[in-house]
Amino acid sequence: MSGYLESGEKKKDSLMISIRGWIRTLIDYFICAYIVVITAVLPFYSENGYSYIATEKSLFFRRVSIQMGKAVLLLLFIYIVFSGAVYLWSRKNRGREEIPKELWAAVRRKFSAADIFAGLYGLALVISYLCSEYKERAKWGAEGWFMGLYIQLILLATYFLVSKLWKPRKFYFYLMFGASAVVFLLGYLNRFGVYPIEMELRNSSFISTIGNMNWYCGYVVTVLFVGVAFFWQKGSKGRGQKAGRILLALYSGLGFGTLVTQGSTSGIVTLGAVMLALFILSVGAGERMQRFWGIALLLSGVCLATSVVRAVFPERLDFTDEFVDLLTTGAMPIVMTILSGIFLLWTSLAKRRGTYREKSVKTVARVIMIIVSISLVAFIAMIVLNTVRPGSLGSLSENKAFIFSSGWGSNRGETWNAGIQCFLAQDPLHKLVGVGPDAMVAYLYNSADQGLLDSLKAAFGPLYLTNVHNEWLTLLVDVGILGLVSFVGMIACAAVKFLRQIGKNPMAAACGFALFAYTVNNIFSFQQIMNVTSLYVIMGMGAAFLSADAADI
Repeated sequence: MSGYLESGEKKKDSLMISIRGWIRTLIDYFICAYIVVITAVLPFYSENGYSYIATEKSLFFRRVSIQMGKAVLLLLFIYIVFSGAVYLWSRKNRGREEIPKELWAAVRRKFSAADIFAGLYGLALVISYLCSEYKERAKWGAEGWFMGLYIQLILLATYFLVSKLWKPRKFYFYLMFGASAVVFLLGYLNRFGVYPIEMELRNSSFISTIGNMNWYCGYVVTVLFVGVAFFWQKGSKGRGQKAGRILLALYSGLGFGTLVTQGSTSGIVTLGAVMLALFILSVGAGERMQRFWGIALLLSGVCLATSVVRAVFPERLDFTDEFVDLLTTGAMPIVMTILSGIFLLWTSLAKRRGTYREKSVKTVARVIMIIVSISLVAFIAMIVLNTVRPGSLGSLSENKAFIFSSGWGSNRGETWNAGIQCFLAQDPLHKLVGVGPDAMVAYLYNSADQGLLDSLKAAFGPLYLTNVHNEWLTLLVDVGILGLVSFVGMIACAAVKFLRQIGKNPMAAACGFALFAYTVNNIFSFQQIMNVTSLYVIMGMGAAFLSADAADI
């Protein structure tokens, strides 16, 4: 009889554990579906045509997130309750020492520094909202942007659910690459007046299926450099590896093509920063440096090909500025291609002959870093000098790049000044917690100094300033010092942790480049539904790829 009871208990145990496993799998499937929506559906979503595409994407994201969030949280609650029941049953019938280890499956991925900062950021958001005088606006955020409290909490929940409960699979990386490749191709074609799909508002400010070119640039840099970094790390031995590198090369080439023609200067700055980072990280190994010069040659070749297209169809490109012209006309793309080809050949031969000198290349890298650092400091110093004492730079004095005024950097001077004035005008409490998530526009046009309002109206006319085109400064106003520090801590800790996986975990390391590129771009740009949703999903995927589950992928 005792044997029969023991057998029955084992069967009940097995059934309970199986049910718990089914619930856990169902949670994973819901998260998979959500990743697909963010990475492969949202970029193309448009309910009523192109005219209101940004608002419609934001509202679609809100609807999907709420509905899927309800389902996942319900399943998670059931899973936790069921796990508790398994724990109590096991403890009652076989003793504490035999409790199934699977009980802790939901929490086995340890909390990282990025997780802690993410939790603090969530707390800072709630405190900022509770202390805000503009609660109605702060709930969902400014019209068209919708970066308010609820959206920010949804994004944080997305990060935690993906990082802790999603079983990592490469397939979803490749799906993101495939979807974004179509977006890149459309963006490149649009710049030359080719519209494979019907788009209202056909003008230089709107591009691909994303909308405004600033939004488009933010999306491109966040997603593209995941693929570029993966390409940089990926080997070429074996048929599968070679095919993968070819596809990643095509993807990177498409991304480079649209990035150098999209027209937002922040994208070009980000491109330069990422290429410099790739170079610095490549110096320690000949194979890695060889791959870097392969990427440099790919970028140069795309610029050269674009210059040919421009020469053949001189009137087709619908947007140009000094950076677009620099990279796609004249001698620059030719020189870039020749130099990249020479350095690629040299590195390949040195690697093959065993003559690659790591110490010498590191010395060159240090010199380059010193030159870049000095150049950056000199550039800032020249701006300050020429602004304080006009005419100090001789012939350069009239160049807009060296005059920090309201029009500097496509009116960044005006917007940054507005952000600084908003922050300085706050009392100590609101310096700490901000005016409310995405509520800066409500403060500006309801409580700000009349002189500041007059200058904004002179610069932007009837348009409202929703953010200051600098993510950190905008956060400083919206969620205060507490919110800014926790947000920066979250991004920085995650990026550093991921980038340390170079050579060990290519998927996680590639996610680190997305965080880096997003941050550089947003020095001159802002959070919006396309780049920030991609960021949180990629950050969650990177953390998941660091888990024990990723070892067998």
